[in-house]
Amino acid sequence: MKSKLFLITAFVALFSMKSFSQNDSLRNQIMNYEQSNHDFLDKGRRLLLENFIKSDMLKAKEIKDLLLKENGGNIYNTFYPIEYIYLLYWTEEYQELTDFIKQVDYTLPVSNSVRILAQTDNMFSTLLQQTLANKDILLVFIENSHVSDMDKEFLVLQLEDILRAGQSSGEMDFESEQTRHINELSDRFLEEYPNSPYDTIIRETIRFQFELSPWAFYWDVVGFGAVIPNGNLGEYFNAGASMEMAFDLRYKKLVSIFGFGFSGHSLKKDIYINNVVWPKESTSTLGMGYLNAGYLLLDTKKFSIYPFMGVGYSGFSASEETTKDVPELKKLKLNSWFSQAGIGFDYKFKIVEHYDYGMGDSSSRISVRYTYRMPNYDRSLETLNGLTQPMDGFTHSIMVSWGFGGRGKNREK
Repeated sequence: MKSKLFLITAFVALFSMKSFSQNDSLRNQIMNYEQSNHDFLDKGRRLLLENFIKSDMLKAKEIKDLLLKENGGNIYNTFYPIEYIYLLYWTEEYQELTDFIKQVDYTLPVSNSVRILAQTDNMFSTLLQQTLANKDILLVFIENSHVSDMDKEFLVLQLEDILRAGQSSGEMDFESEQTRHINELSDRFLEEYPNSPYDTIIRETIRFQFELSPWAFYWDVVGFGAVIPNGNLGEYFNAGASMEMAFDLRYKKLVSIFGFGFSGHSLKKDIYINNVVWPKESTSTLGMGYLNAGYLLLDTKKFSIYPFMGVGYSGFSASEETTKDVPELKKLKLNSWFSQAGIGFDYKFKIVEHYDYGMGDSSSRISVRYTYRMPNYDRSLETLNGLTQPMDGFTHSIMVSWGFGGRGKNREK
């Protein structure tokens, strides 16, 4: 009995020790394996950077190659793509550089180790600053290399592009002198080497040229101004303050404007209409809607000038205060179609400076429009004691409005 108990105890103890030993070994592997790789990459990147700063490019290349070998050749587990590109420029490995550029995908994530280490070793910022300060040296290296003339010109173009990208703070300035220079280099390359293996890369990631769309749209959210009756209309109505809203659609040089608004006027003297007296000094509202067509005489990034003409419909109505005293005026009909002509001036600007693919010449504007309107209200009026009550004439309208919109822009391929 005792011998059986001893054997059972010994078996359990042996099994437990073996299991504990296996678990302990696995725990050590889990704890040490990834950390070991991380530490190796950390020390390797720092040593590489130290030799780079010393201008020992041969040593820097050896370290780079060893780090890649330890990571199975996986660049994204060793460097950020832009770090690797900078390094290849300095180590003068142009064939490897052009091969990598042709297939690089900047959207692919790097490993956690690279992401963490890059925040502390400052490899990217160091490579960028050294490249900016010594760009002429790299240009000499490229010129003296044994690669083809096409590859040399592309490497120069790519170098300018990565320096631009490195200096941008999230948004690229498409109107900067540097971008214009890169666009000129791109155009020259595309013309000299049509259908090159770099054609798509240049058109999609390096050259940023835009052309304005033929279409433009503006919405004048609010406008304030004055409507000044003249002729016989001026005999009955005082000038009044006005408010308008307008929608402006443009195609190339053509302008179309749909607008509506109202203005307030007081009566200079009695008006006899529909057998009712509309008393002097009472208030009235002139409502209107119109459609204009015009032509852009001038259209720049900042300014537009355009004459226009159109048609519309307007009508006077008595105020609520007046209709309380004279209820019959609720049925007042003093309406008329009108023709009009005028000229507009726009000052275009951006509320917030930004660069994007969608908006071209502006994101907001202030417009000043003068309009000469010619209504005819004679048909709506009746005679009084055999005397006519003419109400023909015209109005001057001056409107200052604020709105937003602009002419879109399309990227050239």
